[in-house]
Amino acid sequence: QTPHQLGITVRDDQVWLSFKSCFARKGFAHCVVAFTTSGIVVNTLSTFMDYLVRLQGAERKYVGIVGGTFQLLIMIASMIFGSWTDKSRKYYFAIMTLLVLGAFMLSVCSVDLDGDRGGDLRWNLLAVGVLAGPLQPLSTELGVEVVYPLSENTVLVIQQLFSNLLSAAFIPVFKMLRDVGTKSDELDSNTNMFEVPQYTFSFYMLVVIHALATIYFASFNGSYLRFEEENRKKRENERKRVDLEAQRQHPRYRIPYGRAPVIDENFPFLIPQNYGIV
Repeated sequence: QTPHQLGITVRDDQVWLSFKSCFARKGFAHCVVAFTTSGIVVNTLSTFMDYLVRLQGAERKYVGIVGGTFQLLIMIASMIFGSWTDKSRKYYFAIMTLLVLGAFMLSVCSVDLDGDRGGDLRWNLLAVGVLAGPLQPLSTELGVEVVYPLSENTVLVIQQLFSNLLSAAFIPVFKMLRDVGTKSDELDSNTNMFEVPQYTFSFYMLVVIHALATIYFASFNGSYLRFEEENRKKRENERKRVDLEAQRQHPRYRIPYGRAPVIDENFPFLIPQNYGIV
């Protein structure tokens, strides 16, 4: 082996072992479900944004305006929720709230598919973007918490893999179901044939997926391992600081090697219990 060579051995099953290690942690599967649900909703709405925005004869320029605003609101909402959860660590509460409200707004969008309510649909689509978009970064952060100290990149790759695959599989199904249940034998008040808007059943399927993901995520049972490790390090650093402060104030005070100091929880000073005084 020359000095310019690295003696690193990459196992053939390393990727598979990473998958198994992540899913072996409690709560990681819940994070994948929440991330994937967000990906399915955002990707599906983005794909069919042209049709949804142009209901009731809206001009084509509104597609770019609404679509761009949709993506912009996703980024802004993700930054706001991400900043709040980084400080509070209330990942479960935030994700659960967004899932519940997102399922409700999707059901409202399915009602607004009626051509006479195209304006309401556009506003509600933006609201769905605000609720569904932040689920991805929040789910990634929660996934990193529960699999610590495993790689953050591995968590993100696994979540994106499931999200992209299932989104690509659902979008053709969403389009295929657009005419299901659109014809009815019922008559309206003017004795005209009552017609259900296209994509109504497709939106129902999207609502069902979102609702099932919400129910499953409610059973989250993971532990915040990264947060616990950070707290442990903080307590250790604080203990060292108190030790150094005690040694500065009492030069003859010595802590035996390999023995941790005893700290009273009620008083912020060391109790010199069984410590050597020289």
